[in-house]
Amino acid sequence: MPPLGFISNTDQPPYSSEILIKRLFNFSYYGLMPWFIFYYTQGKNKIVPWLISLLTLVTYVMMATAGASEKIPLWIWLALFVFGAIFVYGLVTSLRLLRHGKAKAIWLLIAFSFFGLLLVLTTLNQLTPDFFQRLFGLHFFFSIHLHALLLVFVMGFRMVVQINESFRLERIVKAKDKKWQSLMYFAPLFVVELDAGGKIAFINDFGVNLLGYQHANELIGTNWGDQFASDNRMECRQDIESLFKGHTTSLAFTNTIKTKTGSDYILHWVNYFSSAADHLPGSIICVGSDITQTVTANQVIHDLQLELEKEKLTPPAENVTNLVDRIIGKSEVIRYTIDKAMQVAKTAAPVLLEGETGVGKELIADLIHEQSSRSTGPLVKVNCSALPKELVESELFGHEKGAFTSAFQARKGRFELAEGGTIFLDEVGELPIDMQPKLLRVLQSGEFERVGGQKTLKVDVRIIAATNRELAQEVTKGHFRDDLFYRLNVFPITIPPLRKRKDDLPLLINHFIHQEAKKYRKEIDQISRADLQRLTEYPWPGNIRELKNVIERSVIASEGNTLRLDWFFDEHDEAALPPSSLEDVDRQHILKVLESCHWKINGEYGAAEKLNMHPNTLRSRMKRLNIKRPVHDLF
Repeated sequence: MPPLGFISNTDQPPYSSEILIKRLFNFSYYGLMPWFIFYYTQGKNKIVPWLISLLTLVTYVMMATAGASEKIPLWIWLALFVFGAIFVYGLVTSLRLLRHGKAKAIWLLIAFSFFGLLLVLTTLNQLTPDFFQRLFGLHFFFSIHLHALLLVFVMGFRMVVQINESFRLERIVKAKDKKWQSLMYFAPLFVVELDAGGKIAFINDFGVNLLGYQHANELIGTNWGDQFASDNRMECRQDIESLFKGHTTSLAFTNTIKTKTGSDYILHWVNYFSSAADHLPGSIICVGSDITQTVTANQVIHDLQLELEKEKLTPPAENVTNLVDRIIGKSEVIRYTIDKAMQVAKTAAPVLLEGETGVGKELIADLIHEQSSRSTGPLVKVNCSALPKELVESELFGHEKGAFTSAFQARKGRFELAEGGTIFLDEVGELPIDMQPKLLRVLQSGEFERVGGQKTLKVDVRIIAATNRELAQEVTKGHFRDDLFYRLNVFPITIPPLRKRKDDLPLLINHFIHQEAKKYRKEIDQISRADLQRLTEYPWPGNIRELKNVIERSVIASEGNTLRLDWFFDEHDEAALPPSSLEDVDRQHILKVLESCHWKINGEYGAAEKLNMHPNTLRSRMKRLNIKRPVHDLF
């Protein structure tokens, strides 16, 4: 009886070497068939292929070692079991894939359906040799090799179908890729690809032109964060790392980029991670749309809306006599300054008021004097920067008759006039170095002599000094005596600049508008929110003095009941930028006031009156700032 068609009717075990070698190839084919099913269907469980391959190997060993027998050898039954296991494995796998919607499993099902049919016919032929002779009238032999032939035919047909399908899909992919390339290169979108280090791997023509370059090669390899996102390079690096680590799939944000020419563009970005095939590193695709014009237009609309909205001004309280209540401000820094002034006011200690020009040092000096026990005595104010160097000693300490050419009579100095009260030495850092020992003597002992006098005079005067300089640095430079500095610096009070009092600005603006409107007999009771915002956001290098002058100029230029701001700070306009120094602020302001008064200094509506300054002080300030009347205004 031929065992499964491997040998003829005359072949009997033990088998020859030729048959063993031939059957080795046959069994190898059956041992590898479950692995073909496994990889073809992308299976995950390797136990079944391993078991079938192992049983195939055992079957071959049993066949190779079988002895002579007239009965069907045991290895034939084991072989039938192995082939049946292959059939069942292929059939079950095909059905499972079909239930999951895998179309290619239909070919595997067809192949193993034929495989099973041939396996049944071959088994019947082996077990009952005369079965087909009785059925068909002839001896019909089914070789087991037909299984391999059938599988090759079915899988080959499937391969041809797949090749044709791959060509079709390739043509579709190329067409879509062409459309995508057209979109990237010609659509008005900024497309840039970044690698894991944040360097540019690809950039489209629109992006190249927007950044002000000629060719993409100029930008390939450039670090995006360092070159074009310098203001937020750390955030850019963190976003890249977040996308590469998979913490987020996409990011969308809006930012401003600076081009090669220095222009700014506002772009809205959508960023997502693009994985690469063949274990290559992925990249980040950034697609940005230029929204500069939209944002600018929206800002203009917003500004116009603010212009239409008016802010009502609050009338000031009437009959406010207390100086504490007259100091405008509710911010913590100004309330702290007032508290410090109130603490020292009850004592006789010298006070040093520090702060920039125009912060209101004189007002704090008034407060200290008003709250002191000397409030019934005089408060004498001296602007040290306005005193000519040759007259400083005479102004402070007085002179005797004949002390110098123009001294026709004796004259008391400011210290004598302040007897029993307070003397306020403004800009004390401007005192000449040779005058400082005499001031130190008054501080220590209250003694001095008039110019040209022999008699030592004593005074009981409290000294309040003020400066816009860093006196400690002036001491280091040798411009100010250290012993005088330490005597003045017993109780220093630093008055905050206006840029640190943002909360106080609306109150101050409201106060000055009412004050100047009353002065010029105008009924202004409202201001646009846009103008209020401009005034609030400006850094005010000239502090309260500059604010008051801006409001005064605007009140003069306004008609009706709404303030028309005759001033605008534009950060893009170099002419409107804040001056480089406080002296420039003073100079420009004094010039504008003088021009508006037609260079009239004294008298009603003169520049000195508008600046709330003594005419001699104004002339001295003009000389120091080199302000001269233009020649064409003299005629």
